[in-house]
Amino acid sequence: MKMKTLLSALAITAAGFATAVSAQAAAVVKNAAELIVTPGVTALNVIPEHPAEPANSYFYKYSVNDGGKITDTIPVTMCLNTSTGTWSVFYVNFSDPNGSTFGVSVPGNTMITPTDLNVCKKTEIKIDTEPLVLADSTKADVRETNINVKPEGKDPNDININNNFPNIHIFFEIKPVLNDTTCFTTDGDGNLLAKCDGTAVTTSGSDDGRFSVNVNRQKNSVTASDPGQFYYNILWTNTTGEDQVVNVSLSAAGGVAKGANALHAYAFAPSLSGVTPENFQMVNDAIPGGSDGSIDNVTVPAGWTLWANYHMDWAGKGNTVPAGIATTCGDANQLMSVLGTVTEANGKVHTCTSGAKGYKK
Repeated sequence: MKMKTLLSALAITAAGFATAVSAQAAAVVKNAAELIVTPGVTALNVIPEHPAEPANSYFYKYSVNDGGKITDTIPVTMCLNTSTGTWSVFYVNFSDPNGSTFGVSVPGNTMITPTDLNVCKKTEIKIDTEPLVLADSTKADVRETNINVKPEGKDPNDININNNFPNIHIFFEIKPVLNDTTCFTTDGDGNLLAKCDGTAVTTSGSDDGRFSVNVNRQKNSVTASDPGQFYYNILWTNTTGEDQVVNVSLSAAGGVAKGANALHAYAFAPSLSGVTPENFQMVNDAIPGGSDGSIDNVTVPAGWTLWANYHMDWAGKGNTVPAGIATTCGDANQLMSVLGTVTEANGKVHTCTSGAKGYKK
């Protein structure tokens, strides 16, 4: 009887010991860290697409003309949100870029320690591509670069790190350039002139735009035009694959410069959205080039588009009504036009002529 009691006591003691050991094991804190890695909006204001699935993928999309290049910076923020246990260090690694485009470089490893809790570190992926040239100049192409981000170099302690680090995908759409030089005539607000049927003149090098002429019949003189002022606009896209320093000259017929700073020029990064009042205003806010019809030494990076405009009045304003002036829109015969020339440093010339015709209202 005493032996049975002793065995029972030993069993109870062993069970209690096991329970204590289990409780102690459960109390051991695991080494763990949660690091949130977020690629952001680039220096050129490219916003990454970040779909719900796959949740760890970020897509950056660029568009460039044949022969152009992309120079940009992708910022990446790394924030240590939680840290438990006794771990000491790990590193954030950006894999070597892989894909069909050269010129993308990643930062070196970033060290993360428990002292970084609630602190965000920043680094950058740099993009400086070679000229992106189409194999077939008539067919668009897309090239891609991929970068994976992962933790590595963990300390000898067993550390659990979240596994949702991002995959970064960079796409470059290369577009054919059918005509590297275009030109248009607009009103004073940058709106394309209209044809007689009221539709905008969207064809480069056209003189289909119309304006009306108001006259003082008693004095037989021109008092105004509608629109009241005009702009000639020439756009040249640098498809040479290299940065260019160019000269711009404008020769007007039937038009005269308006103001001391009638000429402006501005270079747009790829890809220009088109001849719009918003882009027109950006040109007008650029450094002016005077009123002599020329501006020299304008730098146009590879793939960028130069836009130069020339502020004008119709030359007949304030003068005697021209003999034989048409009296209907369809017969408009008072031509105002500008020949624009962009000359590269090597002497290669690009030209485009655009204008409009007036009639007596």
